[in-house]
Amino acid sequence: NYYSYLLKNEAKVKSIRYMRLLLFCFLCGFNLSNLLAQDSIEQKMKWYAIAKPSSNFFVHFDKNVYANNETVYFTGYIIKEGRLSATAHKVMAVALVRDVDSALITDDKFIMANGLSFGSLTLPDSIPTGNYHFLVYTEKLVNKMPELLFTQNIIIKSSIEPSFKANVKLLAQGSNETRSHKILVSAATADGRFLTKPAQISYSYGKMKKNTNTDFSGQSVIILPIQTNATDPNLYIKLKYGRDSTFISMEIPQPKNIASVKFYPEGGNMTDGLTTNVGWEVKDQQNRPIPTKAFLFKNQSVIDTIETNSYGIGKFMLKAEIGVVYSVKLNHSNLIDSIYYLPKAANKGLALMLQDALAEDTLKINLKSTEKIKLTLVVHNFKTCFLTTPFNMKQGNLLLKLPLNDVPKGLTTFTILDSLNRPLAERIFFAHYSDVEKITLTTNQTIYKQREKVNLKLNLKVDENALVSIAVVQNNRLAHINANDIESYSYLTNELSTLPIISNGIPFKDRDYLAQILLVKGWRKYTWEDLQNSTLKENHFKLDSLQIKGLVTKNKKELITPTTVGVFGDEKLRLLTTSNKGNFDFQSSELILEQSKTTYLFMNEKNKSAYQIQIQDSFKLMNEQLAKTQSIKETVLPSTLSNNSDLVLKGSEKAIRLNEVVIKAKVDNSFKYGKGGGGSNACGDYVCLYNILNCRNHTNDAGNTQPVEGITYGGSSGPYHGCKLTRTVGDDTFIKFKGIHLQKEFYLDDYKDLKEPAFFSTMYWNYGMLLNSKKETELSFYTSDIIGKFRIIVQGITNKDVVYAEHFFEVK
Repeated sequence: NYYSYLLKNEAKVKSIRYMRLLLFCFLCGFNLSNLLAQDSIEQKMKWYAIAKPSSNFFVHFDKNVYANNETVYFTGYIIKEGRLSATAHKVMAVALVRDVDSALITDDKFIMANGLSFGSLTLPDSIPTGNYHFLVYTEKLVNKMPELLFTQNIIIKSSIEPSFKANVKLLAQGSNETRSHKILVSAATADGRFLTKPAQISYSYGKMKKNTNTDFSGQSVIILPIQTNATDPNLYIKLKYGRDSTFISMEIPQPKNIASVKFYPEGGNMTDGLTTNVGWEVKDQQNRPIPTKAFLFKNQSVIDTIETNSYGIGKFMLKAEIGVVYSVKLNHSNLIDSIYYLPKAANKGLALMLQDALAEDTLKINLKSTEKIKLTLVVHNFKTCFLTTPFNMKQGNLLLKLPLNDVPKGLTTFTILDSLNRPLAERIFFAHYSDVEKITLTTNQTIYKQREKVNLKLNLKVDENALVSIAVVQNNRLAHINANDIESYSYLTNELSTLPIISNGIPFKDRDYLAQILLVKGWRKYTWEDLQNSTLKENHFKLDSLQIKGLVTKNKKELITPTTVGVFGDEKLRLLTTSNKGNFDFQSSELILEQSKTTYLFMNEKNKSAYQIQIQDSFKLMNEQLAKTQSIKETVLPSTLSNNSDLVLKGSEKAIRLNEVVIKAKVDNSFKYGKGGGGSNACGDYVCLYNILNCRNHTNDAGNTQPVEGITYGGSSGPYHGCKLTRTVGDDTFIKFKGIHLQKEFYLDDYKDLKEPAFFSTMYWNYGMLLNSKKETELSFYTSDIIGKFRIIVQGITNKDVVYAEHFFEVK
């Protein structure tokens, strides 16, 4: 029977000789399952790595606070491959989603090659202010979900004063008697007068969703019942007046509740008579960290005063005794008094303490044991075993020094196993940690005037080469709450999921913050139970790809013979031949267009009106699915957007805007599409008043004209090649859809024309600059009309690692 068992599980044995050895061990009375388990730790980790691979996909956005009609620039990096190689990913999709209602605002697709993708996206002019997030993913699916997915939270402000003012405030806080809050919502015209008709109000709080209207004075009183254990404390309100709408929100006071308190003895356990570090974490019902003080009790007596910091994390030392009850009572006015108990001390076992969880080349461990025991030391990352060493632990203390020569940089786990390969103690640490500058940035000055030239020098201090994206942006356009840097994301967030928001600085660079996080986040998202049960059976997964397909029908019926479809959107004209049933696919070369260009399809047949073209874009369906299902944040932060004017840019950050004039007229296509006519041509190209082709500062200005073929405009590398499309958009002759785009070059202006306003919060963007450690790299750009503090951010990949650097200067 055992021989049959081994034959059925041949992956667990290495040879016929090994089978005979195991059978001999069985006949001699040894436990066969234990022998198999001991030998299979490394193999099981390999299986586990295949079953649950961890990838790393990061997208660098130029900033995280935008205004309407502004261009968003970004670069995507595949840093660590998952099940598929980096070269297998060919398309990067980008979708903008509104947080409050998961509405899909805009989307686009960009070419990806060798794990890199560059792109930009212009925000709609009429987009409401508020909180949004970008969803970025590639076309490759594993079990019907994108293998690579990245989320960037952003805030959208407006350069336009809202058409009507909206405000919300708390009139009366709920009590034990009323059991409800009274909220006042008010609306008025932009100049503070009464509205001519009621504004429509839609609001949601927790699971409650209701609609109402303002009264003749533009006000409405909302009654909100007190909700206990609410996961989201915010009231979200949408006001609609005529064709305009706006969103406001506010935090609703929560009743006193019990906090969530967790204790993390270093190594995993408290043992009788052994001193150990105990990390602890305090959060409220909304999963937000609570800084607080507390009393530590031994049975009924206070033995210490402990506290948590702004991240809700603290640490204290304790020599536990068996049979003693240890507990903590919080000293916080907004929490219900309650006692929180520490785990009971074990009668015997281990205590593990690291001298420094941020190890450079050597890990120093202090082990304490209450008994003599045979142990196995494993250094791993739940994917690969870097070191497996059995040793005999004596009673008392043991100081271990482990060289990390064969351990890669990043989060690593140190695990102590007993003779049955069960974990007795475990600790996460960072191998080869260093916070030295990898790139130095220097500018020729620290303070500049408006429209002055800035010279920037970049020196790569590590590795040999680096490919980086560079953003020079207004500092207040980088909200700390939405900050993302490639080092912190790759080494921390991607491995440990959502982390507490750091009060200041960069998570990866803050040693104290990182050490505290590793103490309480040491229990990884993987467990030893999952690992021990891992087999090759878990490696079944379904791979697929998102595609853009087309279907041609004739008189709404399936074709019986192939036909030809014309494709264009730039100066090239392509012809596609369908299958007998009218199906056709787009190869990447036929989909790729310049940024902002639209792909048009038309029938290349005489009787065109008899044919119908349908486009099946699976990216659209995926955008809608992810918008509804993808979580935005694990921690819901309190909202302070009680007035819709709070997200309007300051006067010093925007050009003076004239009052809107509405002109009504019939469309004259012969004039509209004539050379030099007003607006944009059918290809979407335009020339602004300052003779710049597709000027990003005047995307929708009324003074724009259509470019003339053969003329060279500012911002273009040569004469305009013309637009071949002469039909009106919307004509049934043509079917349009978004294809896949190339990156758009950032237009670098010297702002010599003083009449041309220059209110750009992004002064400079470079999606892919190559740096070499043997030579200095120089570049230059000009400041704009915006004054204040600016930040230079450089981040990307080297031939061995990821890099991040920043530098500040000021414009006066």
